[in-house]
Amino acid sequence: MCERFIRFFGGIHENRVNRVMTDFGLSGGYKVHDGLDQGEVFLPLLWRIFYDPLLCEVKRHEQLCGYRIDTKFVSKSGRIEGSSGLTSYFSAGAFVNDTIWVGNCQASTQYALNIVSEFFVINDISINSEKTVAIPINQGVKVASLNICGQPISVAKKGEADRYLGIFLSTKGLSKPSVAKAHMDVRFFVNVVLKKTITDKQFSYLVSAVLQPIVSYRTQFSFVSSNVCRKWDVLVRKGLRSKACLPHDFPDAALYHPSLYGLKPFEQVQSEGKVAALMAFSNAFGILGRLFRHRFLDLQVLGWASLDPLQFPVRLYVSPVNNFLAGMVKIFLGNELTLVNNLPTAFRSPGRFPLSSVLGKSLYFDSVKSLKHFGVTFGD
Repeated sequence: MCERFIRFFGGIHENRVNRVMTDFGLSGGYKVHDGLDQGEVFLPLLWRIFYDPLLCEVKRHEQLCGYRIDTKFVSKSGRIEGSSGLTSYFSAGAFVNDTIWVGNCQASTQYALNIVSEFFVINDISINSEKTVAIPINQGVKVASLNICGQPISVAKKGEADRYLGIFLSTKGLSKPSVAKAHMDVRFFVNVVLKKTITDKQFSYLVSAVLQPIVSYRTQFSFVSSNVCRKWDVLVRKGLRSKACLPHDFPDAALYHPSLYGLKPFEQVQSEGKVAALMAFSNAFGILGRLFRHRFLDLQVLGWASLDPLQFPVRLYVSPVNNFLAGMVKIFLGNELTLVNNLPTAFRSPGRFPLSSVLGKSLYFDSVKSLKHFGVTFGD
């Protein structure tokens, strides 16, 4: 940070006096010694400066306190190699004053929390443990106790979800609670807007400008099935027909026509958003880029896709609902899209003839279980 900017911040925060607005007028002034005002335009930058030493210290110990991610490669013999692959660690994330700490087990998580506690004590920061929750992903392991600054942390029960920023995490992962929350948002939106005195055009505008962006944000790391998208479309069409006083047999295609209401089906909105996100992830650096490469390599091994499944989309024997990238491949396949990239392949020593291209997409899908069992991917 340049010297002029430091002096600028110093001029704002040094020798500052606050007064409080009350029902009886302004209170007397008092000098502000520390703290950050909520809603200040510089707040995100100041929190980043404040948390940077803590995040750097946790990252320095991430092999002890972070979550280890291993992805194995497939050798020429078709066996998954245990000695080579891609390894990454993820230990912490922060946005303003919302933080998330990730560990492989209870001991590693507590190791990170001890570093965090020391940092908060040094800087005289009080933590509300009621706003802190531990979410164990492996339900087979019982979490006895975790604490931060000497205060116990509550542990989420099985199936219980907790919000971090705009997404929901639970012991069952990310996808189910996020899609469930998005479903509640759609039902709540339609029920509330139907009671408002607005026109059909205003209703369609609110769907496109408010509801669909909310759903896209909630499900940005999840893949929503076609059945769920159709249920949401039915709710929206029902609300629009009610506002426009249209009969129930009015054609659905007319509601989606650009010259009439211009609505987009939720499945189309998901496809557009996911393709844009994929472009960003595939070109990202840092931990986001590495996490994407892990998921990409894992998808290749799970689906036994000897070729890049984004550049050469094929039907995979992997559920798109439980695998974000498998959902992306399904979108690419359905819309005849390809993505040319320089991503690494999980198959280290391929032969000359990929069986997916020799057998064809349909036959390869039918044979993929047997091919994976015998470790066959290429022919010479």
